[in-house]
Amino acid sequence: MKVVILSNTDSGGGAAIAARRLNDALNNNGVPSHMLVLEKKSANDKVVALSLSPFRKKILKGFTYFEYLFQRKVLLKDKTVSMFSTNEVGVDVSQHPLIQDADVINIHWINFGFLSMRDIDRLYALNKPIVWTLHDMWLFTGGCHYAGDCKQFEQNCSACPIVYMKKTPSLLWRKKELIFKNKKVSIIAPSQWLVDESKKASLTKNANSICVPNTLNSALFTNLNKVEACKKLGLDVSKKYILFSAANPNDVRKGFSYFVEAVERLKKEYANHSQLELLVMGKEQKAFSSLALKLNNLGFITSEEKAALIYSAASVFVIPSLEDNLPNTIMEALSCGTPCVGFAIGGIQEMIKTGVNGYLATPRDEKDLTKGIIEVLNSSLNLEEGARNWMLEKYSNEVIAKQYLKVFNEA
Repeated sequence: MKVVILSNTDSGGGAAIAARRLNDALNNNGVPSHMLVLEKKSANDKVVALSLSPFRKKILKGFTYFEYLFQRKVLLKDKTVSMFSTNEVGVDVSQHPLIQDADVINIHWINFGFLSMRDIDRLYALNKPIVWTLHDMWLFTGGCHYAGDCKQFEQNCSACPIVYMKKTPSLLWRKKELIFKNKKVSIIAPSQWLVDESKKASLTKNANSICVPNTLNSALFTNLNKVEACKKLGLDVSKKYILFSAANPNDVRKGFSYFVEAVERLKKEYANHSQLELLVMGKEQKAFSSLALKLNNLGFITSEEKAALIYSAASVFVIPSLEDNLPNTIMEALSCGTPCVGFAIGGIQEMIKTGVNGYLATPRDEKDLTKGIIEVLNSSLNLEEGARNWMLEKYSNEVIAKQYLKVFNEA
C-alpha cells in the first residue's frame, strides 16, 4: 500500500510536525509513504515540495496574504479568534505523480494557500480512498478552526457570531456539503474529544470517524539525566524548573493569563519558592515580563535534540490551554519523563492522568492549576516513570502506525 500525506508544510506548527512524524512512523514500519507539501522546511527525503515556478509562488503567496488580510481586517469582528480559513486559494495537486501513484490519500492541515475547496473536490473526483486527519475543527465548520462555545457547526453555520458577513461561513459550509454529498468520508482525529465534536457536526456526523493519536520518536525524545541536561543548558542544577511553551502567549485559547496567575500564587504558596525558576520555549514576548518568578527564555527551538534536553531538565511542564486537540508538547514532555499539568479540556484530558503522569486541573481554575504544580513538584510518586511508560504505551511509532494502517485498509 502506497500512502501520500498532504500537509501545508512539514515543520513550523503542531499539525505539520505531527504529519511528518506520522510519515516517518509509517515508513519505519514498512508502509511506503511520502509527504506532499506546499513548503518544505526539513531535509527529509520522504517529504516532497510542490514544484512551482518562482512567479507562480509569488502569485500564490500574494493571493494567500490578501485572503488572510480580508479575514483579519474585514470579515472577523472577534479579533481573539486565532484562525479562520475560507480556503479560496490553493493548488491543484490531483495530477501530481505521488497522488496518481497513491493507494490512499491522507489529508492533514491544508489551509493557508495549499488546497482550496475546488482542489479538494478534484481529489475526490479521482475516486481514491481519502482519509482526513483532523488537527482542529475546520473540516466541519464554516471556517473557524476552533468553535469555542459556538454550536453553529451542528447546523449550517448560518448564524456565525464572529463575522460581519454572515453569508461567508454558511457559503463555505455549503461548499463542503456539496463535496461530501454521497461520498465516503473517513476521519481520524488524534483525540476522542475531536472525534465526538465531528460526530455532532452536520457535515461529518455520518462519517467513519475514529480516534488515533499522534506519534513521535521515543528514542529521540527520551528521559535524559536531569542533572546532565541542566548542565548542558547552562542551568543551575540545584533549582526546580517549571516549563512553559509559548509560541504565542497572546492567543486567548492558550490560557497564558492562567499561567501568570498560577506563577504568582506559587511565589506566595510554595514553601521554598526561591528554589523555583521558569523555562520558556518560544520567541521573546513582552507578556513574559509579568511573570513573578525568574525566567529563563531559551528562545524558539527548532532542534528536537535540544528540545528533549529542555524537557528532561524540567521538573514539570505546564500547559494551561482552554481549547486544544492533542498537543505535541505534552507528548514530548511525557516521552522525556516530565510530568505535565493542564486543564481537563479537549484532548489534554486524555493525555494527563493525575497521580500517574501529572495533574489534571479544573478548567479555568488557576487555584487548582497551582495546586497541581505544587503536587507534582512535591510528589513522592514516580511520576517520571509513569510519564515515560504512558507515552510508550499510547503514542509509540509502532502502535500508531498499526492503527493508521488498519484505517487505511478499511478505507
